[in-house]
Amino acid sequence: MLKYEVKTKLRTSDYDTFDQIKMHSLLDIFQDLAGDHANELNIGYQLMKDKKLIWVLVSQEVNILGDVPYGQEVTLRTWPSEKGRADFIRYYEVETACGDVTVEAISKWVVVNYETRRIERASEVNFLGEIYSKKPIESISKLKVSIPHTKKFIKSYQVVNDDIDHNGHMNNANYVKLIYNVKTSSKDNYIKNIHIDYLKEARLGDTIDLYSFEDDNNTYYVGYINLVQIFIASIKKEK
Repeated sequence: MLKYEVKTKLRTSDYDTFDQIKMHSLLDIFQDLAGDHANELNIGYQLMKDKKLIWVLVSQEVNILGDVPYGQEVTLRTWPSEKGRADFIRYYEVETACGDVTVEAISKWVVVNYETRRIERASEVNFLGEIYSKKPIESISKLKVSIPHTKKFIKSYQVVNDDIDHNGHMNNANYVKLIYNVKTSSKDNYIKNIHIDYLKEARLGDTIDLYSFEDDNNTYYVGYINLVQIFIASIKKEK
């Protein structure tokens, strides 16, 4: 069965001042989990890079359904879906010691040539095993929303060394960390869900101009480099 899981206690730094799990920490945890599973399937970072290929995240959605207890062991779980023509879907769960699934997530990946930065066909990557059929989130597609001219400027942020990962660009979790650090946080107001689309790479020294806008159901965050949109994220409003 193409399913990978580990039992662990999460780091103190994964929690905020109210002992609530940080969304960007979950993204960081999930990418490591996916990387470990990819290594097990012989499609991990180094084997791929030897072929001048890298995994690049296109979109992801995470829903925090309940408490991820601080200081207690949890089970982290991930598994892939059947590959598409050019993309790969992967799912994630966090399960407490009581057996409650309190986080569910989905991500979409593509394989990119490390030198040309062009997307390669999914046929370049193969893994064997029985597909685990569970789909905690049915599907994921890019956000379809018109960005208003009245969007609110929040801040400019220059990408620093600590933001860059081994693919040479700003790591996916750090876009959400940027959002986390401009939101007003409280025990009842923290990021419990997010959908984020990664549209362009941010490199060391780039300046990201961050904006936000709202509709009836969501708050959106949009990032630009030199007026070119590089990501968009949506967070559902609490009812």
